[in-house]
Amino acid sequence: MNAMEQKTKKIVLFCKSYGKDMFRARRMAESVYRFNTDNIPLYISVPVSDLNHFKQCFENIPCHFITDEEILNKSRQVYGQLPRLFPHHLLQQLIKLEFWRMGFCENYLWLDSDSYFIRNFSRSDFLQDETYPYTVQHDLKDLRDFAARWNKPKIISDFEQMAKAFQNISNKHGSYFDFGPSPVIWSAHVLKSLNEEYLPRENKNIYELLEEYPCELQLYGEYVHRSNKIPILPIGPLFKVFHYAEQFYESQMMGESEYSISKEYLGIVIQSNWSTAKKRKTIFDRIRKRFHKEN
Repeated sequence: MNAMEQKTKKIVLFCKSYGKDMFRARRMAESVYRFNTDNIPLYISVPVSDLNHFKQCFENIPCHFITDEEILNKSRQVYGQLPRLFPHHLLQQLIKLEFWRMGFCENYLWLDSDSYFIRNFSRSDFLQDETYPYTVQHDLKDLRDFAARWNKPKIISDFEQMAKAFQNISNKHGSYFDFGPSPVIWSAHVLKSLNEEYLPRENKNIYELLEEYPCELQLYGEYVHRSNKIPILPIGPLFKVFHYAEQFYESQMMGESEYSISKEYLGIVIQSNWSTAKKRKTIFDRIRKRFHKEN
């Protein structure tokens, strides 16, 4: 695929990764290779210091590597140097928000390294009539139900507090929507409008915007409502996401499998902050004791 063909793609897949998540990212890329019926290109951005390791690890897996530095250089050309103490987690969000500047596509599905597909997917899963992207937007029902079952009201109160603050972007108030979890579909037209229309009007740059609104998912979603650049075509979460070990434990107790989950979702996300074998054993031991005590 030559450079011109790359730049005219209606949609691509994009993952921001780094050395610690390299093998998770490989699992993700292998699942793309297995289930990608339309051969949607996959781009993976990594620090330049990790690039050679990724290329060796991903040998024979079709994907396009770019570096974080390439994307960040595009931002610097517009906004100047990064603030000296810019937080690392916001840097990751910045790279995801600024990928559109590479000019590879009109829309991109971005997914994290700890995601993987479990059934066939095509452009029609992400675009309506090959034209407009769907927007992940829902009322957080699954997480609300989980929080109620496990007596974790803070999960929902924290979300609603955050969502209320982000509604300042859209100037819409009332119901709180969740515009995640990843993977999500983002429009380059919306992001270009954010950078060329909204930020100048607010007299801010992208760095300041992220420090004020430090969640790229909510930021994008609320701006979709404000911008009117694309029709809002809401869909629920694309992947089954295990935010917490308790969710995974419940799923195991219910006998769920990749096959049963695939009837509703395209893939699975097992968040890496608790998914290592050692952490999982410690957490599950605690959950089992509580479960048996209550039953």
